[in-house]
Amino acid sequence: MPLVRYFKIEVPGAAGKLRALIDAGGDAIAGPFDGEESITLMADLDAGATGTMPSALLPDLIKPVLAHHRAGRRAEAAAAYARILPLINYENRQCGLRATKTVMTEGGVIASDAVRHPLAPLHPATKAGLLALARRGDRRSRCAEGR
Repeated sequence: MPLVRYFKIEVPGAAGKLRALIDAGGDAIAGPFDGEESITLMADLDAGATGTMPSALLPDLIKPVLAHHRAGRRAEAAAAYARILPLINYENRQCGLRATKTVMTEGGVIASDAVRHPLAPLHPATKAGLLALARRGDRRSRCAEGR
């Protein structure tokens, strides 16, 4: 399939699938991407992914992971990923798309984190947990960048 050059893998065992597709497609593959909000990012980068399709919650925090990995600094990539993985997991397993809306509302980017039916608003305890992780991740990333 000569026009299939980009793909995003969102399945259990994504790294194995990425390796197989990259091997089969060879030089024709321009963009193998990790999916599922980057929950398996390190394994997928190690398998040949060149990017990820995260939610809008933390692209600024994902960027250092990708930059370090691309430059061959796997240990630094893994450390940067370890700092944000709790937030990625919380978003993925507790909040879904509501996480991004909640954090953007808290940061003054949007006016409301309201969601439409059939989604329900986040429980106050879930929201508090999310915001605590987001604040921790933001603080750590600013420290790591020297801000």
